[in-house]
Amino acid sequence: MTDHVVQCGACRVDVQVVRREEGEMARCPVCARTAPKDEAIRVARSALIDVVMRDLDENLRAIVRASPALGYRPVQAYDWVVDGAPGPSRLDAR
Repeated sequence: MTDHVVQCGACRVDVQVVRREEGEMARCPVCARTAPKDEAIRVARSALIDVVMRDLDENLRAIVRASPALGYRPVQAYDWVVDGAPGPSRLDAR
């Protein structure tokens, strides 16, 4: 995941990493949405997995959903996405 850039799911711009008392935070420079850096990475990973799963047959999708190692958490719209990956976002829901 280090080769990919996490972006705000609504604005589709690269996030900034800022330091706060509670640790490193991902922050959108446009809409100011923030989340802990680790959470933003997990959500962006789930968004990418969601896109990839569209091309898998149902048996493989079930395996991905059941794997705790992947940390996949499907949602209707992802607050954080990976740069260049197509997929659902809050912007698409408007």
